[in-house]
Order: sequence, then structure tokens, then C-alpha cells
Amino acid sequence: MRLDNFDLRLLRIFMVIVESGGFSAAQARLGMSQSAISCKMNDLETRLGMRLCQRGRSGFRLTQEGEQVYEETLSLLREVGDYEGRLGQIRDKIFGHVRIGLVDTVAMNPACRLSAAIAAFNRQYPEVGVTLDVMDSNEIEALLLQGKLNIGLTSSEHEMPGLSYRTLFCERQRLYAAADHPLFSLAERPSRKKDLMPYAIAGRGKPGVTPVDAAEGFTVRASSAHMEGTAVLLLSGELIGYLPEHYARPWVEAGRLRCLDMPALDYFPPFMLTLPRYGMRSQATERLVEEIERAHPQGASVPVKAGTPEPA
Repeated sequence: MRLDNFDLRLLRIFMVIVESGGFSAAQARLGMSQSAISCKMNDLETRLGMRLCQRGRSGFRLTQEGEQVYEETLSLLREVGDYEGRLGQIRDKIFGHVRIGLVDTVAMNPACRLSAAIAAFNRQYPEVGVTLDVMDSNEIEALLLQGKLNIGLTSSEHEMPGLSYRTLFCERQRLYAAADHPLFSLAERPSRKKDLMPYAIAGRGKPGVTPVDAAEGFTVRASSAHMEGTAVLLLSGELIGYLPEHYARPWVEAGRLRCLDMPALDYFPPFMLTLPRYGMRSQATERLVEEIERAHPQGASVPVKAGTPEPA
């Protein structure tokens, strides 16, 4: 079939529905009612001559054809964005689309100047679209390698082949306990790592990420790769675990969390500008990378600090 602008608009709506997980969740992103979204999907299915998804009380699910159309549309829209970028280069005008993936809670970190970088970029290149999605570092790295993201902000323990990394800033992660946890109300706070061993911890989803879950003798009862998930686990009152100091502060001030204040167990993960090492970048991506680096002038010299030695 021949595609026109109407078909592309319908396909973009379809992509948002899939990425949102259904019609209801897509309403806010599309600014459309559920009935209007349903009509658009019916139009697209009629145009394509195939059923793309199952919807109803059982929930939203792509058909086999729908999964294939999603993958093909992803490729098509990526090519359209790259094509727009190439045309812009020919006309010495930058436009197109830049896709960014970043880890959670960085917006609350005063050392993160990504918002300032995007603001400066938008002022200079108002015709470039920017999409920003939050996910864990492993997902970001995978999508960068697949060409589905242009820029990543990651906090990985290990560097992936095929990607380049540049440290932009760090954050301080500290141990916390919630108001319902036994350690919260202790008059004398624990001072040694072994004092914490009787208490279950919230891990990061893989071993060896924090100073505590890397040590022997600790029990990881639950885990999350995201800070939001870790906060929920800690606020349950059953576990102790690490949160970024800036992220935990509102709960500390509200009396819902208490920092265990063990500086020797603090750690300082780096946050890195992560890019595909190979392949040509669009001018839009290059300019945004420049703005991000300009907004973090001390990034290259930021030390990755570790806790100081402590008594066993």
C-alpha cells in the first residue's frame, strides 16, 4: 500500500498506544479520549487490512501481525527522523528528532544539568524534537546498541563494548531505614558493618552493586534496579537499603526515613553520558551532546569516591 501523511499520523498513534501499554494509558500522552483513540485504531486496521491488537476486558495485547507492524513502524519512523536530519544538513538547517534514555531520580540531583542543556538546545534548534524516557542502565545500553536511542545517561558498573562513556557527575548514596524499622528508633546508631547483618536489605537486582550487598553475611530479601522501587521497599519498614541523599531528603525531613549515618558505607556512583561508539550521528544529536558536555564542565574530572575504611 502507498503511505501518506494520514497513514503516518495513524502509525504514530499506534506506536504511542503500544509504548503506553494500552488505550487508557495512552490518553494523556496523545491528548485524546479513549473513544477517539479507538476510532483511529479502527481506521489504521482498515487501511492495513489486518487486526493489530486485542482490546477489551482482558486487557490490551498485540496480535502477531501487530507485533510485526510495530517493529516495522519503529524502523520506518527512525528512518524518517534520520532522513529529516540529513535534509537539514543539506540545507544547513538542523531538525529531526533526538531520543534520550536516562536513569531515574537524576532530575532531583543539583549536579545534574541536563535540563539546562536541553533548554539551551531548544532555544537554538526549536525544530528538533526531543523524546526522553526513563529506564535502567542495562535497557539504555541495549537500545543505544540497537539504534533505538541516540543518547544515554547511565550509571553502569561495567562498560559495554560498542559504547563510549564520559562521567558527567556523581551522587552520594547512603543507607536508610524507615520509621517502622527497628534501627530507626535506636538511641545508639550502628557504627560497624557487622552491626547491620541481622537486618534484611533491599538490593539492586544484581550482586555487588552496593558496599553492603557486595559483602558476605547480608540477606537480600527484595530488590529493585530503580530508586523509586527501592524507596517503596524501604518505606515498608522491613528493610534497610541505599538511596541517593538528595532523593531521600524529603522523607527524612518528614520523619519517614532515617539516615543510618555510616560514612564508611556511603558510595558515589558516577553518571555517564553514553553514546554509540560507531555509526554516524545526526547533527541534532551532535549539538545536543555538545550542550550536555558544556553544561557539565567538571564532568571529566569528577572523582568516583568510595567509602573510607571502617572497623569490622
